[in-house]
Amino acid sequence: MKFGKRMTSSSPRSRRSRMSEASGTAVPLRFTPALSRQLLSLTLAIATVGLQSLMVAPLLTDMARDLAVGPAVIGRAVGLYGAGVALAALISAPRLDGWPRRRVLVLALVALGLALAGCALARDGVMLGAAMAACGLAAGVILPTTYALAGDLAPQALRSRAIGRVIVGWSVAMVLGVPAAALLAEQFGWRGAYAVIAGVAALAALSVLTLPAAKVPEGARLVPYRVALAQPEVLRLLIMTLAYMLAFYGCYTFLTDHLRATDDLGPSLGGWISLSYGLGFGLAVFGDGLLDRLGPWRVAAPAFLILAGIMLLLPLAAGLSPWAVVALALPWGIVNHFGLNVLVSLLSSGEAAVRGAVLGLYSAVTYLAHFLAGAGLGLVYAGAGFTAVAMVAAAGLAVAAGMAVLPAVTRRA
Repeated sequence: MKFGKRMTSSSPRSRRSRMSEASGTAVPLRFTPALSRQLLSLTLAIATVGLQSLMVAPLLTDMARDLAVGPAVIGRAVGLYGAGVALAALISAPRLDGWPRRRVLVLALVALGLALAGCALARDGVMLGAAMAACGLAAGVILPTTYALAGDLAPQALRSRAIGRVIVGWSVAMVLGVPAAALLAEQFGWRGAYAVIAGVAALAALSVLTLPAAKVPEGARLVPYRVALAQPEVLRLLIMTLAYMLAFYGCYTFLTDHLRATDDLGPSLGGWISLSYGLGFGLAVFGDGLLDRLGPWRVAAPAFLILAGIMLLLPLAAGLSPWAVVALALPWGIVNHFGLNVLVSLLSSGEAAVRGAVLGLYSAVTYLAHFLAGAGLGLVYAGAGFTAVAMVAAAGLAVAAGMAVLPAVTRRA
């Protein structure tokens, strides 16, 4: 079975679609009110993870000043968060398909709230790093479980659009959450912002409890890594994910600090950048039907190449004005939405019995990139500046674009 191809579904909605196709009459699949409500709960779970992982960027300067450390130390703490996600995802990936997804998601969200409270109470860089690592362990279970649930709920013909709705949680985090966190930090300090987000995690857990109890997918079992990696195109997609995520987290994490080093601006600047980026990311959801019509593989390479160009424009825009960066963040968000949807849609389109394992590996690779961006590119940033970070990001996206073209070349051959 090829990832990204139409799969057979046993749901009544899918049977109706196949019957209409056989008779030559197309009956478009639509989201039911129940499915829309379920996806909304999953969107909130993603928004919570997105908020707590992205809010560091506008708060980084204040966190470093309060803890009496340099920005590279906060970058290493962010890296520990990424390492925690990767570790949790690697440990849980072979088991996710045999666990009841709703129960696992609720417990992981509760654990995330407790870890966020630990961040708010941190007294030095070591305590902050430990608390962020705990946040990462919880997020490493939340992300693949949420994406797998979305894949379970949506029929194949609607999967890209369903995934698009769920990943809008990242947009909600940026448009509403990160700017709000920046404003909270200005009023109550960065610790107060973390305390509030701990409460948001508790609300997300309550929301997931409203979902119907999910059945364990038929044929689910302990899935060894070699089985998940042997699924068609998975290894290629994971390498593309590594390059894509390294580019995003490397630039996003250090962009605001780079701007604040040249202009005496407060943490709200990061909020404006996040607002612009998040608006673009959210608006792009209206184009998700394009992925279902053209196929994600056709969209992948153009999206990655455009993103590479935007990475190269970021330091140029920063040299002009902080508001030029705010303006550039809008198309950055639009194109990044398509890039993320391409990766998650393709990885979630395989067999339901191994979907959790594949998406667990996706989360592990994503936050391996998060770790490398915080720790590795943090050193690049400290030694060579933001322009060097942007150039590394663009190079990685160019590699991802090249790999996205290869499957089509292979199939034609």
